[in-house]
Amino acid sequence: MRQFLLNARFLTLSLKTFSLKTFALLTFVLLSAPHVVASDVASQLGVPVPVSDDEIYRFEVFSASGYGDERGRQIVDVLEGYSVNFALMVDTQAGNPVIGLQPYFELEGTSSLQPLDEAAPFSSTDESGILEFSVKAGEKGLDRVTLSYGDNTATVFLNIISISVLNYASVPPLEGGLDWSDLTQAKVRFTDDAVQVSFPAMIEQQAGDMVKVSGFMMPLEAGLGQQHFLLTPSPAHCFFHIPGGPAGVIEIFSEQAIETSWDPIQLEGQLALLENSDSGVIYQLLQAEVVD
Repeated sequence: MRQFLLNARFLTLSLKTFSLKTFALLTFVLLSAPHVVASDVASQLGVPVPVSDDEIYRFEVFSASGYGDERGRQIVDVLEGYSVNFALMVDTQAGNPVIGLQPYFELEGTSSLQPLDEAAPFSSTDESGILEFSVKAGEKGLDRVTLSYGDNTATVFLNIISISVLNYASVPPLEGGLDWSDLTQAKVRFTDDAVQVSFPAMIEQQAGDMVKVSGFMMPLEAGLGQQHFLLTPSPAHCFFHIPGGPAGVIEIFSEQAIETSWDPIQLEGQLALLENSDSGVIYQLLQAEVVD
């Protein structure tokens, strides 16, 4: 039952990282499961206990895609620039979840810990003894992430794979257009029912202007033409793991259908910034048209 709760939390965290109204029904179905069995889960987890500095706990880090290697290390494969969601689970030796434990994070390599209030709502373990966090992969290599509290430690390794192995086309340079490196500097904070955003100055000053941007189409409907779709800086292989999170996607609205394509496209339209979004999208391009 504890593993079921953890799996449900991973689904919740993934959907918070990218949630669009188009997937509202799917989101509802996936997120309903934990609440349906909430009382059963609570009865089997044990009573949460406050953290103690001198206690030795069952102190483990989990991810949805981790595996153990021949040396007993926990490994997670990830592409350069992509984010990985983790959960620290802390229990007493008797099996009670530990609440209020705030671990120390240590990263070795080029990866970076995403601010906890951007990736998850808690900065310490909750009543289930779980703390969610996210790490953005850096350059190709083997990075190490260690969490500790007192004499308790847990380590996970990121096997970072070069994105070049996918043989993806690159976004073509667009003189005078929006730069994805600027767009992804937006600071995102999740609340219970919305996304709050602080935009970089170079993007905020272009709000409401006609701008150009290049990227890859992520269709939202079946069809040869798209009037409503998403644009990303690299071909997205998963709806729930967009490079850059909410800041790495633009919602596109076009009055005329744009031909569905897996090749990079160049668009022009009116830039809209959503400071408080209930859909997970923070950038929109309105009245978009293809430009050469």
